[in-house]
Amino acid sequence: MRLTKVWGKLRKKNKEHYRQFYFCVWFAVMLIGSYLMMLCSPLVSETLPVGGDSRKQVYMIFCVAAVGCIIFVVYATGLFLRYKSREVGVFLALGTDKGRLSRALIWEMGQGVLKIALLGLFTGGILALLIGKIFEAIAKEATDSKFAFTLPGIGLGVLFSVVIFLIILVQAVRFMRRSNIMDILNEQRKQESVKKMVSPRYLASGLLLTVTGLLVGFVLPTVVVNLFHHWLGSWTNLFYLLTLVGLYQIMVYSISCHRRGKNPQKYYRNLVSYGMLKFQGRSIVRNMLVITLLLAGGLFAAFYIPTQSSSFQTGLEKNEALYSWYYTEDADELTQEDVLDLAKNFGVEISNYREGEFVQAVGSGVNRDLVDENGNLIEQYEEQHAVYEYIGASQYEALTGEKISVEDGTYYMIQSPDAYENIFNKFDDMDKVYLDQEDTFLPLNFAGTVIYQSLVNGDWGFDINARYVVSDRDYERIEQGTGEYPKVRQVLFDSSRGTSAVDFCRELYRSFAQRMSDSMKVGSNYDAYLAKTSGEDSMYAMKAVYNPDNPVQESDWQFKPTLVLLEEENGLLTYAVYLLLFLYVAAICLAAVEIISYARSQTVGLAGRQVFEDLEKLGANHTYIRRVLKKQIQKVFVLPTVVGSLGILAFEVLMLGMNDGRYTSGEIQMIPVLLVVILAVSLCQYLMYRFSVRKVTGQLNL
Repeated sequence: MRLTKVWGKLRKKNKEHYRQFYFCVWFAVMLIGSYLMMLCSPLVSETLPVGGDSRKQVYMIFCVAAVGCIIFVVYATGLFLRYKSREVGVFLALGTDKGRLSRALIWEMGQGVLKIALLGLFTGGILALLIGKIFEAIAKEATDSKFAFTLPGIGLGVLFSVVIFLIILVQAVRFMRRSNIMDILNEQRKQESVKKMVSPRYLASGLLLTVTGLLVGFVLPTVVVNLFHHWLGSWTNLFYLLTLVGLYQIMVYSISCHRRGKNPQKYYRNLVSYGMLKFQGRSIVRNMLVITLLLAGGLFAAFYIPTQSSSFQTGLEKNEALYSWYYTEDADELTQEDVLDLAKNFGVEISNYREGEFVQAVGSGVNRDLVDENGNLIEQYEEQHAVYEYIGASQYEALTGEKISVEDGTYYMIQSPDAYENIFNKFDDMDKVYLDQEDTFLPLNFAGTVIYQSLVNGDWGFDINARYVVSDRDYERIEQGTGEYPKVRQVLFDSSRGTSAVDFCRELYRSFAQRMSDSMKVGSNYDAYLAKTSGEDSMYAMKAVYNPDNPVQESDWQFKPTLVLLEEENGLLTYAVYLLLFLYVAAICLAAVEIISYARSQTVGLAGRQVFEDLEKLGANHTYIRRVLKKQIQKVFVLPTVVGSLGILAFEVLMLGMNDGRYTSGEIQMIPVLLVVILAVSLCQYLMYRFSVRKVTGQLNL
């Protein structure tokens, strides 16, 4: 009889072992495959901004999930080979040629893994398709992009399957290269004990490595840029590996270091449990590390949802006017009479309508987009830097109702309540205005900032989006001395609320977009002066991306009107793809945590079956044995949950502070929400722990 047929018969007799091994491979391929297919689909790839924080976070979480799944498969393969060791040892003892047996084992595992990997890719595709269609249904008003399978998504999924396949084959080859038959024969009985004797110094070094990896990898680059204006480069990301090593040391210490201390009775009462943990220590540590990484990745994705939702809502509340837009003087835009007539058709009452005029002119500034060959940030002063917008003090007062006194030769910068200076943007960069008709400069000095969110252009109102308040006399001088760029008309007003007001906003958006001039069909980074000096292919010359009939679609349009009522109504849809993607990532990562925790708890319990039987023969009752069993399973759940949860919470809080060098009131209020998310995940872990204990005690008849 051929060895392949013998392996087939043995497979039928050991279905449980094969089932567990194949499930682990299938789950890893399905998890990563579906993630990649979703990530590379047009629905996601065309929605996440290139180079944005959202895309970077998605990639980071993917790396965590992929590393966790690879470690998970390595562990499952090692466990499966331990189960196969007795069969292999018997064949060798009966005189079977080792080379022939190796080829048969590799074929047996290879063809099985290949089938399971294909099944994993297929089911992963089905899962990605189902989730993608749900995304489409919920976010159909937010994006025109559809879910579709792409060659990169499928190709990367296949590549991950090939990596898993090769890892398994390498493990099988290494297993068969052992020359001692008795080692192979006794492999199933071999314990993966932690032989290393560790002390509190080992724990201290683990904590130090964990903190150092985070600080050097994440904090140090930002600190160096702010203090020394120097980019360290991407090599600092390698320090995150120190965090991984530190976490491993913490896990090893929790398994191997148990001392009598000041309470020797507690030590002796748990002596059996401590010994069993050491015997299986290495495999337990590997699983604890995988669970910690996946849990941290899942929570990090889950944190994105409340933080972004809160940020969006807080941003809307800063607007002083419910309606705000501006347009160039060459556009045949909505007049006050048009707005009142349109509002009357929808039964909406308009109040506090006001208009003001800005003049556009090139001003000086500092270019901080340049870096030398050593990574040092270059600050280059430019007399003609970008086109800014200027308004006279009296017109500013008419628009805002806030009285302001501006001396001749000075200016105030219009900013948002949360505006702050950083290494890229300063309030006082502009010190002169170029008068193109006179070919002269009007010097101006920075006098301070004024806060009025509804007049701020872009996200921050710096650089090409900057707006300034000057004295009425200086405004007239700039108006008379320039003419290359059209004036800008600003409109602000309020209205009653309700469903009819939202419908009014939709029609207002559509009418505004359809009536705008060609000079307004530009992207958010457009600058007329920089577009002329940088070339048509530069980011400063990009055209607008918008949809007049669908205002909630992701757009890149400099003149997009701010209609607070409409954005409140469609706020969730605006971030629908982002939120759903991160919710999907969180779900699959946390599902992996639950499955791995459960699988490992079963292994921990069943591996100690012989010990439990011996304890019972020595007189131990079921209550004592159950207590020992619970101690074993608790290690799989408790420490990874605590370390993963608190570690990622600390990282999230640190990231909120490092983004802008401070903590806003909204960010502080968000921390309790993040704690609620952690409590919810911890509750799921606790319920899975209870279920695992009940399952194992039933299998052991306890």
